Amino acid sequence: MISVLVADDHGVLRKGVRSVLDAEHDIVVCAEAGDGVEALEEIAARNPDVVILDVSMPNLGGLDTLEQIRKHHPATKTILFSIHQESAVIRDAVARGADGYLLKSAATRDIVDAIHAVLAGDNYFSPPVARELVAVLRDSGGQGLGTYGQLSRREREVLHLIAEGLSAREVGNRLGISGKTVEAHRTSLMRKLGVKKATELVRYAVRQGLIEA
Repeated sequence: MISVLVADDHGVLRKGVRSVLDAEHDIVVCAEAGDGVEALEEIAARNPDVVILDVSMPNLGGLDTLEQIRKHHPATKTILFSIHQESAVIRDAVARGADGYLLKSAATRDIVDAIHAVLAGDNYFSPPVARELVAVLRDSGGQGLGTYGQLSRREREVLHLIAEGLSAREVGNRLGISGKTVEAHRTSLMRKLGVKKATELVRYAVRQGLIEA
């Protein structure tokens, strides 16, 4: 029997996914979670074969939860489940080790197919996601998933917070690091992303779909 954990902050959606999976003879939903922190607790307690993760969850988002799963439960397969199909989010998911990426607009049967695919050692991406990955690889000359995917986790966190309008001090307070460390990360970000002004980091974040304009 394949055990699956469904993590999404929308209860109705969780129940819908559960009803689809419960109809399968070889799949059982062993637990549900409403955020990333709860998901990690359930994973530690139940050791599911597959985790379906919403990208946007409170307390700990899907991408950061994914990173913790890869670190502490490497055998667990992970499928990101999201409305987002922006290249930056997809690249980040793949860079952090997602086994699959499904759009919430996908057919319900795709969820079942994705579970079987990742357990067989394959990857599974919704067609629009797969097309986006191909476009990214083509545009980068086959060199990988682009600059954003090469940023460290801390650099991504700093970029997101700067793009949301937080000052260096506010970013430092949020992340528990000094203002000087934030400035160092910002300098590194500007160098890696090829921008010369901090304001350009915000424009980059908007273009990549990391924040809304």
